[in-house]
Amino acid sequence: MEQQKQLAGIDTAIKAATILTAVAVLGAFAWADAAENYKFDFGEGPVAAGYTQVKANTKYSDSQGFGFESGTVSSVDRLWDDDLTTDFLTAKGDMVFSVALPQGNYEVTFILGDGENESETTVWAENRKLMLDRITLAGGVFSRQTVSLRRMETRSMDGSVTMSIKDREKDYRTWDKKLTFVISGKAPAVAGIEIKRNDNVTTLWLCGNSTVVDQIMAPWAGWGQMAPGFFKSSLAIANYAESGLTASGFYSMKRLAKILSEVKKGDFVTVQFAHNDQKNQNDVNNYETTLTKYANEIKAKGAIPLFVTSTARQNETDPKTAVGGLPERMRALGKKLGVTVLDLNQHSITLGKALGGNKEKMYMYTASDKTHFCEYGAYELARANIEEIKAKVPELAKHLRDDHEAFDSSKPDPLDVLTRAKTPITDGGLIQVEPESSSSAEIAMPQSSCSAESASSGAEETEGITIVESMTPHNAISGRIDGSTLHLEGIDGGAHDISIFDLQGHRIAEFRATQGNELHITLRQGAYLVKVSQGNRPLGIFKAVRR
Repeated sequence: MEQQKQLAGIDTAIKAATILTAVAVLGAFAWADAAENYKFDFGEGPVAAGYTQVKANTKYSDSQGFGFESGTVSSVDRLWDDDLTTDFLTAKGDMVFSVALPQGNYEVTFILGDGENESETTVWAENRKLMLDRITLAGGVFSRQTVSLRRMETRSMDGSVTMSIKDREKDYRTWDKKLTFVISGKAPAVAGIEIKRNDNVTTLWLCGNSTVVDQIMAPWAGWGQMAPGFFKSSLAIANYAESGLTASGFYSMKRLAKILSEVKKGDFVTVQFAHNDQKNQNDVNNYETTLTKYANEIKAKGAIPLFVTSTARQNETDPKTAVGGLPERMRALGKKLGVTVLDLNQHSITLGKALGGNKEKMYMYTASDKTHFCEYGAYELARANIEEIKAKVPELAKHLRDDHEAFDSSKPDPLDVLTRAKTPITDGGLIQVEPESSSSAEIAMPQSSCSAESASSGAEETEGITIVESMTPHNAISGRIDGSTLHLEGIDGGAHDISIFDLQGHRIAEFRATQGNELHITLRQGAYLVKVSQGNRPLGIFKAVRR
């Protein structure tokens, strides 16, 4: 009997241990999911359902796993009823936000916009990868901007390869355990950030040297760190380039092996080397042999190799002899192997000739450097390489942003292109008010008036607003429709408060009409409640549906 009790006790202990183990495993899976997917509501107002609040004083810590590492951040609340967009965070200068994440590809959505004023937001990631370039939005317009990028480490995800890095790289954000975003702009406004693991997106892997690398210190820049800003979220760029490397040096440090341990079928891998190879006769002698090894090993993984000819030095003007003639040898090898060649060397020469006396402004001339590029030069070269991709690699070109603009390297951008103001985006906002004068409210006297009920009777025949009806029996004002515009008539010329709600009662926007007897409001597609009041006295509530 005693032995049976002991066996029963052991059985119970085993079951308990099994349950605890199962709970621990399930907990680990839950933690992993949470660690790879985040939804952050930026601001100090109400928190949107399903989001984690990030306040201006939310500092990064390893235990928390997210927060600001630096920046003078402040919160603004426009007092709307939409919890996500009513408030946002802004800063004078940079605000640096980090999230601890496992290695892999991530889709990151930035919810941008200010409910009242124009905003301009630029986002760099990691070691100064340009992700979003001066997203400029009119007041009251919000935009969800989604990008993809890879959180990289020196050790492969399967543990089979550990690549070498130089001592100076140990301080790079590229190789830490976080994704870091540097948010800036003339008037940055971030209402939220959503992060979702997605290893199915196509990846563009970059092999190269200092003209490609994500340079850590401005104004030094490589074209590879400017390239992400030109692609949609269907593609992530993983830049493994580093200063001072030859093709053989990159290979011996197992940087290519690291890429090949994670590359997927259909991914693209660019290979650009020559500047440092030119300095060593052994690398010069073995140039074609080494590049052939790259091409064959990349193809063996089902990925697509792309040769990129190295950029010309400042005083080089002949593409056949520039950089010791190695770009010309790459052109010939690409043709022999059937590998597409993106001729960035030719574009760099064309850009230099077009810039004339300003040619040095592409390079780090302030450091008497005629090889490396400043941010302007790197930006122009990235645009030039995009044109090569469009002309020669259509499967890669399909990932370009919809707002991409064509570029001609014989007609470079102005030298101040990266600081020029952009035209505000007006689409995407929740409402737009169309003035017919300098006032946001109409000041023209109405030529005719009809009740909301009579206006709605013929509304189904009209494009734009298809329904407008009064929600109160006795309105002091009336409404009519004209195309996509809702006209509110009978305003007595005093100050009136106009509020726009969704059908759940969330206030979308509000403004004040201070002049005139008529107000015109253009609504985007959707269903709305429009409330007009004077002080605490409601004058009318209308339902408007625009299809």
